[in-house]
Amino acid sequence: MSFFPNFDYNKQTVIIPGSKRPGQTGIYRNSFSPDKLLETPCPEVNTVFDSFQYAVSKYAKKPCLGHRPLDKKTGKYGDYVWETYERVLERFTNFGSGLVHINNTIVKNGKKDKYTVGVWSINKPEFHLIIQANAAYNLITVPLYDTLGHDTIEYCTNHAELQIVCMTADHIASMLKLAPKVPKLKVIISIDPLEDAAEYVKEWASEHKIKIYEFSEVEKIGKENPRKYNPPTPDDLFVIPYTSGTTGAPKGVMVSHKNMVAVIASITAVSPTLPGDVFISYLPLAHVFGINIEITSAFTGCAIGYYRGDIFGIFDDIKVLKPTSFQSVPRIFNRVAALLKSHSIESTGIVGALSRKAIKDKMENFEKTGSVTHPIWDRIFLNKFRDFFGGNVKFFSTGGAPLAKDVMDFLRVAFSVYFQEGYGQSEGTGLGCATMVGDSQPSHVGPPVCSTELKLIDVPELGYTSEDKPFPRGEICVRGKGTMVGYLKDEKKTKETIDEEGWLHSGDIGYIDARGCVVIIDRKSNIFKLSQGEFVAPEKIEQIYLRNLLLAQLFIYGDPLRSYLVGIVVPNPELFVPWANELLGGTYEFEELVKNKKVRDALLDSLNQVGIKYGLNGFEQLKSIYVEPKAFAPEDGIVTATFKTKRPAMTKFYRKIIDQLYADYDSSQTVHAKL
Repeated sequence: MSFFPNFDYNKQTVIIPGSKRPGQTGIYRNSFSPDKLLETPCPEVNTVFDSFQYAVSKYAKKPCLGHRPLDKKTGKYGDYVWETYERVLERFTNFGSGLVHINNTIVKNGKKDKYTVGVWSINKPEFHLIIQANAAYNLITVPLYDTLGHDTIEYCTNHAELQIVCMTADHIASMLKLAPKVPKLKVIISIDPLEDAAEYVKEWASEHKIKIYEFSEVEKIGKENPRKYNPPTPDDLFVIPYTSGTTGAPKGVMVSHKNMVAVIASITAVSPTLPGDVFISYLPLAHVFGINIEITSAFTGCAIGYYRGDIFGIFDDIKVLKPTSFQSVPRIFNRVAALLKSHSIESTGIVGALSRKAIKDKMENFEKTGSVTHPIWDRIFLNKFRDFFGGNVKFFSTGGAPLAKDVMDFLRVAFSVYFQEGYGQSEGTGLGCATMVGDSQPSHVGPPVCSTELKLIDVPELGYTSEDKPFPRGEICVRGKGTMVGYLKDEKKTKETIDEEGWLHSGDIGYIDARGCVVIIDRKSNIFKLSQGEFVAPEKIEQIYLRNLLLAQLFIYGDPLRSYLVGIVVPNPELFVPWANELLGGTYEFEELVKNKKVRDALLDSLNQVGIKYGLNGFEQLKSIYVEPKAFAPEDGIVTATFKTKRPAMTKFYRKIIDQLYADYDSSQTVHAKL
């Protein structure tokens, strides 16, 4: 089934004639828009400010932002309460006016516009209001990751020269403790009511010459001191998200209004999203991917419902909200698939038998026709799966890392949804490629989006060239209106990342397949050499091993003085515990199982079966593992806020365990040799 009748899914890109050069491929464009790169979704919209004005002109009375109020007496969350597009406009106009008034009367930085405003918060309606207010008055939003450590918050606050930071009440104490180290900070705006703590907190802040306002106070100030909008130009900065920083300090990515509008144009050109659709906001708005979804949804006239702030309660929120789409990352989809499989195709008895038959028939039908629905099984059995997501979900989208084919296919037919997989990085405003809706072929990230063109350049040291057969391979480079302005205060790294012709060098290795889709296969950095001279790409190997659903997280390490790899593995408790107990023939707790040698050896064997299945060479296969009961977390400084591995930090954190893994394995091989 095709969403786009005139689009040839077997020829998804075109090569610009005459663009091939030595050492690189020709320039590829999406065949949906081969003659020009999209810049705007419509003539009326050239900035993020324009995008919301456009939405209000069409959807003024429609629901825009919603949340679930907490009943403090019962401790329960109610139904979603909504504010319309015109009410949201009124609120952010008041807030923006108040913000400008406070800057002029309290901060007194002498700037009329283009100064930075920080936001340190989970996703909430107020976060969206702040973003829109800043856009309306030509201010620059600097989102701070909610899970970042104090050192990073301190660094970003100083680096972005933040004098005003909006934050949830739970962060105020942390920020005030940092006050001596962030001397430019003058104003804190509490997104939450301070209630009984207001007097104490304001007094504490005054000791550091910081003034605290509540969000509602700023709205009131703005209502009493209204300001005319100060619309930005397309080239003005919209947001500066900080890269997570897998190595070194985070980098501030300067994203202009032009960049964000190009992304809106790309998404809306090929998206099945319609006015009135509903989505749940929980992917961090400190990341450009989350901002993309939210800003585009508002432009489209969607209703944006916010989760309660607790990831463990998100599926309860989803059942109440009933979203029409669900955007997430592979680790969440892996957990959903694992949970659903354990209650369906992996069950015993009649439920298991029916589930396996239903999924098998739907999979065969999907492979033949491209349709994700089935006239019989959906009606009598599988529609109850859809209730897991509220019953109205139409499509899923994923990004940030590859999603295994078997997981994607299972979820696609179980929920009767279409799947989009995206690829991008903050430096490209989060979007470089995306699969076309209706494409039934997995294991790729689609063509470049319609605002972007793409080429591959040779990486001879790793053996990847544009002349490779059957497909050209090389480093992925993208260019278009979505490419960042540059890194804040770092011209050197900007020039290292964006060349003189405007090409953004991603560091990712890929190839273009026979249908014109991009397939990510490697990473230019993070390559290391083992003692026998073999090069190893740990991220590629980790992604293969993570196809084993017993795993939740994995870190692979290779000592350059050794010829083999070891790993730190974090199990997926939902599947690991029943699997391990069946192996041992008993009933043990998770903490006991991770320490059991028989379980550890069996887990290693299970992982390497997957490795062999997906073509890992002998030197790429794990020889020894440590089973870690605690998930890798940003607060430990070993993964970023988007859960990308900080390899040097991870190595340091697990140094003693890694050394012990090598010592134990070397010892065991010595014993075997003697025998």
